[in-house]
Amino acid sequence: MKLCPSLAAALFAAALLSPAHAVVRRDDKPDSLYQRLANSAAFNPVGRVEIDYGSGYQAIGTATLFGRDRIISAAHVFDSEALDGAVGVRINFGRNRISTIDFEGTGVVNLNPGYNPVSLRDDVAVAFLDTPMSLTPATLYTGRRLRLDTKITFVGYGNTGTGKTGSTIFSSVKRAGENALGRYVSGSRNIIVDFDQPGTSRFNSLGSPKALRLEGLLGAGDSGGSAWVKVNNRWQLIGINSYGEDWELDGKEDGYGDYSGFVYLDRYVGWVRSLNSPLSRSATSETTPALTLTAVPEPGAVALLTLGGILLLWRRRTRAA
Repeated sequence: MKLCPSLAAALFAAALLSPAHAVVRRDDKPDSLYQRLANSAAFNPVGRVEIDYGSGYQAIGTATLFGRDRIISAAHVFDSEALDGAVGVRINFGRNRISTIDFEGTGVVNLNPGYNPVSLRDDVAVAFLDTPMSLTPATLYTGRRLRLDTKITFVGYGNTGTGKTGSTIFSSVKRAGENALGRYVSGSRNIIVDFDQPGTSRFNSLGSPKALRLEGLLGAGDSGGSAWVKVNNRWQLIGINSYGEDWELDGKEDGYGDYSGFVYLDRYVGWVRSLNSPLSRSATSETTPALTLTAVPEPGAVALLTLGGILLLWRRRTRAA
């Protein structure tokens, strides 16, 4: 489906948006390839966000280690609605590598000052771990703006499926997928990609219609995960998994033709680097206060957004896997 330049056609194509889920794959590729990619050593810093609402820990999203004692994720994974009723928060990197977060401590969980829980604007959070990890942390990409059609790789945990079914299978397994950068939106605060079906251009609306080898899309549970780019043979962190868009308006979430949206971290590097651990904090930032927070892992709301200054889109918050 090609984008129509006219305002009337763009408004007619209003689409459903929701917080990001977990990697949905091509229907002609085995799930094992997506799991194998996710388990590459480069993506060891990507962990599962688990919250205990009083009956044991459950996975609700994803986060990435970018310092020995800190993680970066989506703000909607750590805002007051997501932590409502929580008695414990931890990041599970697998192989018994787990660190908790004192989410009630001042300055431990930091939401970007511009974060809007309805529109998901500035959907970035940084949290400090109780125990530093021995894992090699991710490196933030700070180079030139990536060209359109640059291949990005995104990693997360949660529900899965194929482009034909959408994200229909419950899971909390780590997966990674590939896509080509389709467009910068929201004043270059976000980047979006579309889900191309192999062998046809029918579902293409952004960039090249050719599906990548492990073409995929975000699905439920991927929120807060990370998007990566390989520069000079080194993986660098360029984005945060933020939302999905039912572009096809077929009621099937995360299928062929739909979009995924990522926070473009280059716009937030200054804020991210201004944050210090609570014990040595000197920078002023928006933080979550001590929270006495009912179990709604990924909160729900509806808002009207403008995409590219033309297309009005509906964004809705949904429960995570």
